[in-house]
Amino acid sequence: ARPMTRYLPIRKEEFDLRCHIESSGHSVDTCYHVILTEKMCKGYLVKMGGKIKSWRKRWFVFDRLKRTFSYYA
Repeated sequence: ARPMTRYLPIRKEEFDLRCHIESSGHSVDTCYHVILTEKMCKGYLVKMGGKIKSWRKRWFVFDRLKRTFSYYA
C-alpha cells in the first residue's frame, strides 16, 4: 500500500478530503483501521519515540475544520 503523505495547501471550505485521497490512488475501503470523512481522517499510525527510539502505535486525528493534527498515547 502507498503511504498517505501529501502536502495539503487547500483552504477551500468545499474541499472533500475523502475524494481527494481516493483520487490520489488510495483504496480507502480496504483500510479498515482508518476512519475517513469529507473533513476528517483518524486512525492508528506508528511514530518513532523521542528519547527511547522505538516505534509506538498512536491514535491520530486530522481535522480540517479545526485545522488540527493530533495524536494520543
